[in-house]
Amino acid sequence: LLSSCYLSNRFPECLHSFKAGKSCFEMKSKNSEWELQFIAENTLVTSTLIRKELSFLNQMDIFGSAINALKPTVDDDVIDRANYFYTPSLLLLFALIISTRQWIGQPIECWVPAEFKYAWEEYTENFCYIQDTYWLPLNDTIPGRSEHGHKHISYYQWVPFILGVQALFFGAPFALWRVCNFRSGFNIETIVSVARESALKEPWDDESSQTSIIAAFLCEVLQLKRNFETYGGSAGRNNWLNEKLLNNGSFLTFAYTIVKLLYVINCSFQLLFMQIVLATGRQWMPNIFLRLLSGTGWETTGVFPRVTMCDFEVRVLGNLNRYTVQCVLMINMVNEKIFLLVWCWTVVLTCINSMHFVYWLYRNLVRRSRREYIKKLVNASHVSSSPESEPELPGDVEKFADHFLRADGILVIEKVAYHAGQVIASRLTRRLFLDYILLHKRKCKIEEPISNKTPANEPNAEQENSHSFKDDGIKLSDPVGEPLITPMIVVPLPWRCDRLSKQMNKLKIPAIYSTVSI
Repeated sequence: LLSSCYLSNRFPECLHSFKAGKSCFEMKSKNSEWELQFIAENTLVTSTLIRKELSFLNQMDIFGSAINALKPTVDDDVIDRANYFYTPSLLLLFALIISTRQWIGQPIECWVPAEFKYAWEEYTENFCYIQDTYWLPLNDTIPGRSEHGHKHISYYQWVPFILGVQALFFGAPFALWRVCNFRSGFNIETIVSVARESALKEPWDDESSQTSIIAAFLCEVLQLKRNFETYGGSAGRNNWLNEKLLNNGSFLTFAYTIVKLLYVINCSFQLLFMQIVLATGRQWMPNIFLRLLSGTGWETTGVFPRVTMCDFEVRVLGNLNRYTVQCVLMINMVNEKIFLLVWCWTVVLTCINSMHFVYWLYRNLVRRSRREYIKKLVNASHVSSSPESEPELPGDVEKFADHFLRADGILVIEKVAYHAGQVIASRLTRRLFLDYILLHKRKCKIEEPISNKTPANEPNAEQENSHSFKDDGIKLSDPVGEPLITPMIVVPLPWRCDRLSKQMNKLKIPAIYSTVSI
């Protein structure tokens, strides 16, 4: 639309109309016939320009989406961000600096013969920049063409692309983690975001708090995964993938472990990549450190040389003339500092990734370590697993960690603790532990009916009380056969016991409303 405003320069009010949110065509349609004819004559040009502008805006949309994809998320830790965010950002910044220096400045200057005119000099510099140059000590004799092939320097033209590829490799492992996180069904990013919001609110109303909502969601996801693993899902080619891989309780942990391992492999590969590509097989980084300590310059080592030689041939009147010129690669001074910093940072990051990977293996793959972590959170919230403040049954927390949460559930709690704090993680673990105790470990005490008479069409009391909920491990009678029905109501039934309530309603027990003794 701005293009149409430019074409209709006789109507400056078009721009004002555009700013007011109106189309130039709408404004012009209210004018004279000459103006309408002007619009008709320029419709093709204007529509073409508008299509180009819309195409440009679409490209900017794609670019903006790519930038947003690089932003840190809340399903990571500081080691992840150092690998997928901070390091690629640094590499892309260096690539931008080198690209600016190449396209705006003069990356190479050559000493040409005196008979060369300006056009010849420009041709020589352009040729030597795109063609490989070679390093030669000043005291050595210029060799033949076949003798200096191993000393060719061919990386300085591709430094921005090299840095871009390195940034891509650093971000690839975490992209895999995001795909696995999406496929797992947990949606850690949303869970952590809600947990961080709940940390800023009052924790007193626990039943309606956001922590309870997160606990309800996790309970449902964990139960669904257990059901899919036990009873199976839909048939098809993806049946094995859904049942055996995604729902085995450790898919997310296994994927995260692979990502941590890829960080170590990637850093090691980056060091080898820089040695091969930039130094043509020489141990250039140790040489640089020795040079910095001893004061020896590039004139001896030949690493990132500032002065190189260039050979080229020119055909003049049917004769092939060969020239050898001396060139200054000013860009190599910047390249040396950049890759020295990148190499040092990659070495440090390799050590950090290796140590963190070992710690991660112990923390999340060793069952004892997982149990201790969950037990610490449960004890921090002062939760007793038995009713009436009885001592905790042996192995309750261990079974809760191993069979209810499993590795993936513990990983989600760790992410909540890392981003939202230990207090929120402890409250979340408390809610999950209470759900586990209620639905999988405890016997319910149900209110006795007002009338002891049993209708003819209903089962007798013994049949009612002897029924057992096999799915939840809950029985309505003790081993002796004494019914567990009591006239006292101790604690209201939690709002997430819908499944238990539905099973009781199927038995047509009139006394069950919303009470249970814990």
